[in-house]
Amino acid sequence: MKGLLLTNYYLIHRSFLTYTALAIVISAVIFYFADPSFYRIIAMLIILLMAMPALEVIKLESKTGYDKYVLTLPISRKNVVQSHYIFYFLIVVSGTILSYGVFSMYSLISKSAVENIVNIVSFGTFIVLFAGAIAYPLLYVFGAEKSDGIVLGGGMGGLFVAIALQGVVGYIVEILAASSLPIASSLHVPILYTLLGMVMYIASYFIALFIYRKREF
Repeated sequence: MKGLLLTNYYLIHRSFLTYTALAIVISAVIFYFADPSFYRIIAMLIILLMAMPALEVIKLESKTGYDKYVLTLPISRKNVVQSHYIFYFLIVVSGTILSYGVFSMYSLISKSAVENIVNIVSFGTFIVLFAGAIAYPLLYVFGAEKSDGIVLGGGMGGLFVAIALQGVVGYIVEILAASSLPIASSLHVPILYTLLGMVMYIASYFIALFIYRKREF
């Protein structure tokens, strides 16, 4: 597994570093010109830009023929799918940490506290996890040639679903607030978005694994 994860990283490390730098620059520009209503967009962009190269791994593997070569190695198809999902998840975690860092740095430099940072970042994390959950099964079905449209569609789908779920999340938060759970009310929204994103992502893994096992090369 470690070897597969390192291979994934070396396939995209240049674009990963480039997109990370681009995410920081774009967020700085938006912070300068936009108002707080754009904060959720900033959090989503940082994580999504960092995660996009991870979704390109399957495309690069197809171009180089590595997707066929890897099946000759003493590993299972399950290992291959796991490596893609774990790698993407690690990138999302890195993007989430960077997002917190960018917002904290902005607060420090501007000397104005950003309220609800945890809520803002969890919203972006959910969207990017959902994008990955949509993208991987579709990439295994339609092939790496369709990756650009699938990645874009996954990101847009995640944004629309996150917006659509706000009512549901608000309703569950009201129920949690009325309960006696020992969890701070300020953490209800980020916990719910993170859990929903994780559930969708894990469900996507099993769907993708089923598709990949049936796939012929």
